[in-house]
Amino acid sequence: MATVSHDVWGCRVNKNGLIAEVAKRTGASKVEVGRVIDGSMSVIRETVASGQRVSLVGFGTFERKRRNKRIARNPRKPQTPIVVPARDLPWFSAGKEFKDMVAAKRRRSSAKR
Repeated sequence: MATVSHDVWGCRVNKNGLIAEVAKRTGASKVEVGRVIDGSMSVIRETVASGQRVSLVGFGTFERKRRNKRIARNPRKPQTPIVVPARDLPWFSAGKEFKDMVAAKRRRSSAKR
């Protein structure tokens, strides 16, 4: 599996960097790859918003989770409770292969020190 050097992306990867790297690896144009990534993200957002799960084997699962109503406290006025309403949140759970790859990289980088 090819890896991306820090010289290419720096410390973070943004959408344009991802598009450029996928285009380089596949030989497709950046415009085509951009359309595919935009379409993929749109499908994931719409599917999760409708309450369904999106599972990408080896990568992870996107889903909608419900956070229940709760009581919070204002640190400046702790005697006054604040009701935080229930809400739905997008949630991502990394898959096993993804977790294993991240853990292996962490072990290698800590061994170099």
